[in-house]
Amino acid sequence: MPNIVFTKGLSTFGFSKGRAFPVEDPGQVNVPTGLTDGGQMYAYDKGIAEKLYNLAFENLVKADFDSVEDWIINVSVGPKNTFTYTDEAGVTHTVRCLDTRNPLREVSSGRYAGTIRLREEI
Repeated sequence: MPNIVFTKGLSTFGFSKGRAFPVEDPGQVNVPTGLTDGGQMYAYDKGIAEKLYNLAFENLVKADFDSVEDWIINVSVGPKNTFTYTDEAGVTHTVRCLDTRNPLREVSSGRYAGTIRLREEI
């Protein structure tokens, strides 16, 4: 099974290893809710479904950390630019990165872990 790849124009990188389990890629609806002054709940169905991807990684190397940092700061510019996420099955998705800083942290000497959050553009 191939590893995850991010692509935007000529910029591309693939992770050195697959993501950690359990995999969590929930679909959800976009229904804002609120309460009136009288305590009545209201919900507005915007009719938009969303797909979120939580790419959890463990035991990544420094090169992966540096690539993610460069991607978020210079390529996707956080959620500003869309890009192509190719998943482990080779399926492509047009997504935005919801992170505005590198979510990977050094968890042991030279090893990094964290969760990158993506939202599919539907």
